Amino acid sequence: MMIRIGRIFAMVITILLISIYISGCRINDNANADKWLESADLSGDDDENELYENALKEDILIVYTVSTRATQVKESFEKEYPGLHVEIRDLRSPELIKAVAESVDTEKYDADVVICNDNSGTFKSELLDKGKVYPYIPHDIKENMKDGHVTDMITFLDEAELMFYNGTKYEKSPISNVWELTEEKYKGKIIMPSPLRSFSTYALCAAILDSSDVLEEAYKEYAGSELEIPDDNNASEYFMSLLFDNAVFSNSSDEVVEALGTDETEYDFGIMVSSKLRFNEIGYNLKPQYDLEPFSGAKISYAVMIAKGSKNVNTAKLFIRYMLGGSDGQGEGYKPFQTIGTWSARNDLNDGNPVALEDIRLLTPNQDYIIENRDYIDGFLSNLLEKH
Repeated sequence: MMIRIGRIFAMVITILLISIYISGCRINDNANADKWLESADLSGDDDENELYENALKEDILIVYTVSTRATQVKESFEKEYPGLHVEIRDLRSPELIKAVAESVDTEKYDADVVICNDNSGTFKSELLDKGKVYPYIPHDIKENMKDGHVTDMITFLDEAELMFYNGTKYEKSPISNVWELTEEKYKGKIIMPSPLRSFSTYALCAAILDSSDVLEEAYKEYAGSELEIPDDNNASEYFMSLLFDNAVFSNSSDEVVEALGTDETEYDFGIMVSSKLRFNEIGYNLKPQYDLEPFSGAKISYAVMIAKGSKNVNTAKLFIRYMLGGSDGQGEGYKPFQTIGTWSARNDLNDGNPVALEDIRLLTPNQDYIIENRDYIDGFLSNLLEKH
């Protein structure tokens, strides 16, 4: 009996010691994070010349990005600030979020600046909410940012996941309502990225699933009668199932460009990110549709943040300042993002697109809805893709 009590006592002591150790590690981690934040001073009250002087003492800046245009920023940044060097790590959104999280969790801290699509909810739930990235905005740029673009995330660019049609086949779009995309004559004529491969497409699909009422109203305009929904589906689920039945899926918007934008394509419509409009400059014929009922796509935004534990925080601050165009917006850093199909986050710069974002019929993905319903959304989309 005494031996058994002794063993139980030893187990209790062991568990207690482990708990104390784990708690101590957490306290130490929090202390290290607080120390880094204090040292980094992300208030935005930095002098550009002092940043450059301190950045020259740092190592190569590591930028994790989903935008290939960051390479253009790197090239002009290195010319503007001799002696500073930037390494671009171009990843798809899921891989980027995983890599940045791992960098922080393992305390390697090999990420400095993070540029990512922030609409699927994953960036927010996995990086922002867990304190793995932090906002930084220079004070003299903040006053020139549009409303809603400086919060706990710094949104530096707006785009749209948008419906396009082939400009060679059609002088103007043959449809005016999204329900027309579900008609039999368009089966196999629509190409779009898989929502499980593209955060932008995922955000659009999630926004559609959150918009049953507007789809029911749009159906009345399309068919002249009430929508009869089979089984236990709602209007959004029913619409998505019909759309997916007609669609062909790619891995990315780039593949949609190649499939839709040529003269001899089998496709009539494509869904892709609006910035791909710039490919028209090299011979593609992609026509955006801005006025579909009840929506032509979904608003997509991009965030730029500083990674927790950044070892090159002065260079990171300088890079973000430069990429945002500097105090007057005229710097070279923002110019790669001022192309057709993009909308500026600054109120003192013209948009790259001749059509104002607010004039396009777009859904706005609700991140809270997406995060709270992720299992449902993932399961629903996975089931549709499996059936497809």
